[in-house]
Parts: sequence; C-alpha cells; structure tokens
Amino acid sequence: MAIFIRFKLFVIVILLFFLLACSGSVPEIGQVVWQLNFSKSPVESQVYQNLSVFLLIDDADGLSDIDFIYIIHDESELFWILSPETWVVKVISGKNWIGSNNISMNDKSDLPSGKYRILVLDKAGERDSQQINISKKITILKDGLSFPELIIGSDIKIKSVFSDNTLWIYDKSMVLLKNIKIKNGQISKSIILDDTNNAAHWISIYSFSPETGTGLVRGPYLIQG
Repeated sequence: MAIFIRFKLFVIVILLFFLLACSGSVPEIGQVVWQLNFSKSPVESQVYQNLSVFLLIDDADGLSDIDFIYIIHDESELFWILSPETWVVKVISGKNWIGSNNISMNDKSDLPSGKYRILVLDKAGERDSQQINISKKITILKDGLSFPELIIGSDIKIKSVFSDNTLWIYDKSMVLLKNIKIKNGQISKSIILDDTNNAAHWISIYSFSPETGTGLVRGPYLIQG
C-alpha cells in the first residue's frame, strides 16, 4: 500500500509539474540543414559515415529552454540524443543554430538510409518535429574522390583538391572549440593554440565536394600532447 501511495503522489506531482510548465512557449523548428559526410582517420584506411544536422529553433522562452534534440530512424529503431552538453551552437547572421557534426554508428558501420525524425523537446515537455530523408544514392562513396589531408609540424600544411575547406579544432575531450575556413597552403600551429588559449588538442579538416553534395573529413590529428 505504501508503494502504491507513493506512486500516486509521484504521478500527481508529475502531472502538476506538466500542467504548470505547459504555460511556456512551444518550440518551433524553423529550418533543418543536414549533410552526410564521409570520414577517414589519418592512420586507418576505413571510411565511415557521419551525419551533420543543425536546427534553427524559435522558442520565445529562449535557447536555454531547449532540453533535448532527438534524431530518430524509426525503421531501424535507432536514435541519437543531443543535449546542451553535447550539441554545438553556430551563430550565423546573428541567429543560433544548434546541432552536431558527429551523428554516427558506434561501430562505424554505415548509417541507415531513409527517413529520420528530428524532434525538439523543451523543459516543459513541449515539442516540435521535422523529417529529413537520406537517399540510398548519397550513402555510397563515389570512386576516385580524394580526401583532404593535413601535415602536422610547426606549420600545419593543407592538401586538398577542393576550394571549400574548414579546420575543425577540438579540445582534449573532442569538444569542438572553433572552425577555421581555409584554402590550400598552411597555417601556423601557434596561431591556433593562441586563438584557443592553448586548449586545442585535436584537429580535423573538412572539405565539401560540390560534385556529390557530400563532405569529406580527415582526422582527427593530434596537434599537441
């Protein structure tokens, strides 16, 4: 009986919380931008897929009211969860886009093609969702595509056949610190360390292939031990 009473009290408290909390604004997904990338380690030959997803969310209660983002592939019963601790915020034209470049399978197998639900949940339990569709065609890496490459020394040399390249700078825990747009050539490692207060630890290079509409990523490279 005591357990049943506690359970009833728990249910009542939860119901009251949602009744009171639901007075907040409903989050709305204004836009979803996504891209499938192919990634390759500097020391391994295996190529694996990772999905980049970023959302423009409108919530009158502010971005801090967003609790979780779910990326759900219903057919395979797979899902990924992003939280304020794990998502990345990009400010573009004064607007905050939140998401991740690293939606991938734990075993580095291919991501399933098909429909994915993008679900946003706020602290009041209000939600909004949109859908994206990853066709089977773009999950196949085209033969002959050349991955970009970095040569790490006192200067970091960039080798890429593409004009659209970005350096992704991470700390020791692989938390993204900043992005640097760059062409072929080189950049001083000391500039990167200074710009990140010596927190930069890993670096990857991303290149966009306009021919296939996909991204190619090489990394991460260690830039300081």
